[in-house]
Amino acid sequence: MSPTPLPHRAPRRRTRRIVGLGAAGLAALLALAYAVLCAIAPLPEPVVRLDEPVTARFSADAAEVQRAVDAEQQPTAVGWLHDDAVWTNSERAAPIASISKLVTALVVLDAQPVEAGSDGPTHIWTAEDAARQAEYLAEDGVAFPIPVGTEVTARQMLQLALVPSANDFAAAYAYSVFGDNAGFLAAVRDWQQRAGLASLELHEPTGMDEHNAASAADVLRLARLALENETVAEIVALPRVDLPWGIGTVESTNPLHGVLDGVVGVKTGRTNAAGYNLAAARTSDALGREVVQLSVVLGRDSDEDRLRSSLDLFSALDAAPRRLAIVEPGERLGTATTVDGVEIPILADGGADAVLLPGEEATRTASLRSGGFSEAGEPDAGLTGADAAAGRSVGAIRVTGPGDPKDSAEPDAENGTSPGTPADRTIDLVTGADVVAPSYGWRLTHPRELFTWS
Repeated sequence: MSPTPLPHRAPRRRTRRIVGLGAAGLAALLALAYAVLCAIAPLPEPVVRLDEPVTARFSADAAEVQRAVDAEQQPTAVGWLHDDAVWTNSERAAPIASISKLVTALVVLDAQPVEAGSDGPTHIWTAEDAARQAEYLAEDGVAFPIPVGTEVTARQMLQLALVPSANDFAAAYAYSVFGDNAGFLAAVRDWQQRAGLASLELHEPTGMDEHNAASAADVLRLARLALENETVAEIVALPRVDLPWGIGTVESTNPLHGVLDGVVGVKTGRTNAAGYNLAAARTSDALGREVVQLSVVLGRDSDEDRLRSSLDLFSALDAAPRRLAIVEPGERLGTATTVDGVEIPILADGGADAVLLPGEEATRTASLRSGGFSEAGEPDAGLTGADAAAGRSVGAIRVTGPGDPKDSAEPDAENGTSPGTPADRTIDLVTGADVVAPSYGWRLTHPRELFTWS
């Protein structure tokens, strides 16, 4: 009996060998593909986070200004021409005397404008005008008699009413436009409502009536309106004016002329009931910014007291401006974290100062640029997390505040800041260190970070 032959097994062994070689080849291909992908995969952009808060506000302390006002015993107010803020020690209305003439000028000019430097309409001096002159002189009021029939321009009436404080020309100016006192007062009430002077009470155009009154704060607001009117501002700034009809040169009643530099008006007032009043304005250098200071003193006992109070208040306003660093050069404002965990500081590429007065505010707001880093100050270059030198822009800080944009156009070469107060300026946010791409070995060993970073 012949032995049974064993089955032939060689084909199965060959199959296993082929399968093994195929799996190894596939693994090698996958490894190669992974290695290639790790090598060519774009690096994720660093994650940039700004420090909180992204918006910061800066202001000057008003406490010293308020203390200077509170130190005065009678109604007082101060402020600046360009701003609405007022610091006062009393809201009660007080007699304003000839400061009333500012109201008269503004109300009449509102109805019948006269351009600065021009003469305006001509008024023929009437018998009624002459009769009022006699009444004012009898009451110890200021008046400059001229013959009936004299031609007087609007500008001449304004000059006499506002510089030497002539009652007769203030009244003639008002009534030449509105007809009589009732018509004038109706116009005053309409103008007063639009001007927002709630405490103002006027009974006639000159201030001879002791019931003409307003709070110190509203007198300061009135002075602002007067200086914002070019025609009035031009006249109240005059220390003296030459007039015809034998009047000659008349001096301003403002006691600050010749005593204080930069005086630009505005009006005095004095009666027995009102005492000595003065609304005054002067230009001043506020750490490089030219500003106009305003002060109001009411009810002083003498011309000397009125002058002393005004000088004290202007000294307090001189000391009020503050230069504040809104952005420090190189100030750290955030962090960029690269895919391999390296933290890169985000810095301000420059600085900005602001000269602020009480009542003013400067603001800085930081924001990020979308779409990658770029050269500072240049359009976005679309770069990501690859090698990049320090100084790449990631965003900007916008600085806003009172002032003129040209003030901040040329940075200070020594400290990177800009002089004056920026009205609107932008400073780049940049990387403060090189961005160094991770090594190939790191790429191979950190697939999650490389392919899913966010």
